[in-house]
Amino acid sequence: MLHGDGSPTRRYLFAGDAADAFDTILHKGQMGHIYNVGSYDEISNFDLCGKLLKEMGIPHDTTEEFKRWVKYTHDRPFNDHRYAVDGTKLRQLGWDQKTSFAEGLRITVDWYRRFGETWWGDISKVLSPFPVVTEAAEVVSDHEPVSDIPQPVDAQSAKSKAVEVNGNGHSIAVQA
Repeated sequence: MLHGDGSPTRRYLFAGDAADAFDTILHKGQMGHIYNVGSYDEISNFDLCGKLLKEMGIPHDTTEEFKRWVKYTHDRPFNDHRYAVDGTKLRQLGWDQKTSFAEGLRITVDWYRRFGETWWGDISKVLSPFPVVTEAAEVVSDHEPVSDIPQPVDAQSAKSKAVEVNGNGHSIAVQA
């Protein structure tokens, strides 16, 4: 399920590399300092769908095949077009990303194939654009419209707002 047109980008980091980053901060970082944990692997949500389908061995080369698996809904309100952090300060402590995006995706998909259903149980109710948690802590599907075509991006996102975090841990809103 893609929100809007799928163009917002995110940087992905393999969980093992994140754990190594936290270990580096704990052993080499200075108390009171802020360290951003970041990746170089920036990818659009749309492209991520294609890479997931490929890794799962699901045909998606034609528009019809892609539409079978990827649906669209309206964009989230105030969705940032880009998230990125500057991990220079952490890298100066000696940490660096070891697992490429492709390798991390392969390992993750393999894990979900082997353990996902046992670990998570039935996730069908959260596979909706905006799942809702009730006061009784029950997750229910919403009733948002779903389409086979990209949805228009809202006015806020259309400005290509990006959020970056500098080496001091301060957010910087960037208008493209």
